[in-house]
Amino acid sequence: MLHKKKLYFWRLAFIFAAFVVITLVLLWSQPQAVNSAMMNESMGDTMKSMHASNITIYNLFTRAEIQDKMQEMHSHHQNQATLVYKLHFLTTSTVFLLLPLIIGGSIILAIVWI
Repeated sequence: MLHKKKLYFWRLAFIFAAFVVITLVLLWSQPQAVNSAMMNESMGDTMKSMHASNITIYNLFTRAEIQDKMQEMHSHHQNQATLVYKLHFLTTSTVFLLLPLIIGGSIILAIVWI
């Protein structure tokens, strides 16, 4: 019933499936997994703890310090926004363009393999 050439594939598939099931059972059995601290806070609390923790009332009235702090805060985000958008567009369009080939190849392989 089972061909000797397909036996290695099935063995590997069952080993991988066992690893996946064991991992899911171990993760599911932990009722209180350690969560990220930022995900448990509101946006206001996160902003207060990350960006506004050392700001005093005097800092609010001095314009130069506000501009420097805001520029420092947003400098690393501005350069990444266009790159992330371009990568997102590239990967999404690649997946959609290759989707018919992936589905067709899977069907052909399933027919040939059986």
